Amino acid sequence: MLPLRETDPREVGDYRLLGRLGEGGQGVVFLALGPTGSRAAVKLLSPTTDPQVRSRFLKEVAAAQRVAGFCTAQVLDAGIFERRPFIVSEYVSGPSLVEVVQQDGPRSGAALERIAVATLTALGAVHAVGMVHRDFKPGNVLLGPDGPVVIDFGLAAVPGMTTTGLSGQVAVGTPAFMAPEQLAGARVTAAADMWSWAVTIAFAGTGQLPFKGESLTATAYAILHSEPTVGPLPEPLASLVRRCLSKDPATRPPARAALSELAAAGAWLTDPLPPVAPALPADEEAPGSLRARPAPPEPRHGSDDGLLGARPATNLPPARHGSGRARWRWRTAAVLTSVLLVAGAGAVALILAQRGAPPEPPAGRHDGTSRQLAAAAAARAGVITWILHQVSRAAVVACDSQVCTNLVSRGFPSANLLTLGPLSTDPLGSSLVVATPAIRAQYGSRLASVYAPAVIASFGSGTARIDILLVFHGGTARYRAVQHAALHARKTADAQLLTNRRITFSRTARAQLLSGNIDPRLPMLIAAMAAHHPVRIVDFDGWSPGGGPASLRRSVDLAAIDGAAHLTSAEYLSWMQAFIDAQRAQYRPAWARQVTLSPGKSVLRIEYGAPSPLR
Repeated sequence: MLPLRETDPREVGDYRLLGRLGEGGQGVVFLALGPTGSRAAVKLLSPTTDPQVRSRFLKEVAAAQRVAGFCTAQVLDAGIFERRPFIVSEYVSGPSLVEVVQQDGPRSGAALERIAVATLTALGAVHAVGMVHRDFKPGNVLLGPDGPVVIDFGLAAVPGMTTTGLSGQVAVGTPAFMAPEQLAGARVTAAADMWSWAVTIAFAGTGQLPFKGESLTATAYAILHSEPTVGPLPEPLASLVRRCLSKDPATRPPARAALSELAAAGAWLTDPLPPVAPALPADEEAPGSLRARPAPPEPRHGSDDGLLGARPATNLPPARHGSGRARWRWRTAAVLTSVLLVAGAGAVALILAQRGAPPEPPAGRHDGTSRQLAAAAAARAGVITWILHQVSRAAVVACDSQVCTNLVSRGFPSANLLTLGPLSTDPLGSSLVVATPAIRAQYGSRLASVYAPAVIASFGSGTARIDILLVFHGGTARYRAVQHAALHARKTADAQLLTNRRITFSRTARAQLLSGNIDPRLPMLIAAMAAHHPVRIVDFDGWSPGGGPASLRRSVDLAAIDGAAHLTSAEYLSWMQAFIDAQRAQYRPAWARQVTLSPGKSVLRIEYGAPSPLR
């Protein structure tokens, strides 16, 4: 869970917000306390007066309320808060299926059967009221305290809605789990959910996807034109999965028929459940308790395009593996889960990379390998040091598990880290991406062309190179469109600063201001300071090592005394420090400290954390 931002409300209706569970294209999901003190998940959409947006929101609420209670969470409340639609639902704690498979390996035996039966039961309930889930995937299956539950009905297509795929309007779903007709733009029916169920169960039982590709396009092509490659699964699950992966929707069995087939084959579920996280005690303080430990990597706090975010971004101690009452429920009623959240607080991979250990180096190449390892270690150490000393604690950093673990061990807030692994969809929701060789290989050209268009720091070279990239929330095309205008805006603001008669400049500082490469927060702060006392700028610094076009100077050295201020050096320094401390959080520098440049020459070094705003 991430802390609340300054701009977040503290209350929505009768619900007190505790922290952020996720954020996506439709809105933000918060963990909240209800009027009775129980935890709930609150989704708050962006402000809108668009009747179509409000209409879709109301359809989502109505659709969620129509599904049987044993496969969705109870919708507790809904309404409009300051022109922002919101919906409140029960909160469930537990890891997703994708996290369990990633950390503990594929499921097998009765545990796999239990997941299959539970998810078919849930889909059967969804289809029974005329809905289609449309985004069924491992990330939307939570292994909660009472067993597997299906979440995220916010993307469901209610009857009468026409939904299209890649050839028409925007398709809703995760491409690696989409049925061929969904990708092709045909009308989506319940048969598309059965395809997604088969892909999910194949992944749960083997750790592999039946359709793979080096890119999103290649994966989509394989789904449309190739035969599935399904690893070993027990019967009758294996044959059922293969039938559900038929390219012809009409030949896929419906959820109820598939469930009956498994039950007839004797899929009695008596073994312990997969490891789950226990529900939080009612008297436990959420902000302090929902803190991830350094390893294994915490779940991503990523995107949410469904109704509600259901799971916390935390690793909690595992619960006991089942109970007599839970086993009795499995024996007597297939799957009836009492607590389930309609949610979308986490995303699953578009393309799931094959797991495996790295190959052993050939004999006789140990010296070269040692040099490569040393270079990689040096680059990684440089990255860790730079992030610890240069990155704002308000920024979210996306990194691989090793970098994230190292940062947490050195004191970087775990809530500000987004762990990227083979099953991560994208780095959206972060401010910076640590592009190690593994991350670059995972995302390929998409990393720069879609998510993170600009280098702000770089360490190492060759195969050991690690770049720190800026994630631009308008996308790469938007970044390129605004970059020239942003440079012009910075130069204009800096030129105005040069005309301020209460500010004096060294020759170096004047030339630096004319370049347009100064973090725009610095001129704003200096101009505000000069309104109270004269200021002398000695130098601008803060260049990032190996930085690209988004690497601006984020540091300034101000003279520690100015005769025109009519203050002693101690009084002048004290005034500058007090002025900085009094700034609002979004304008307050990350660091301000006195530095001695040479005997008898001291400055106050003021520095903002990365990343810099473009203007």
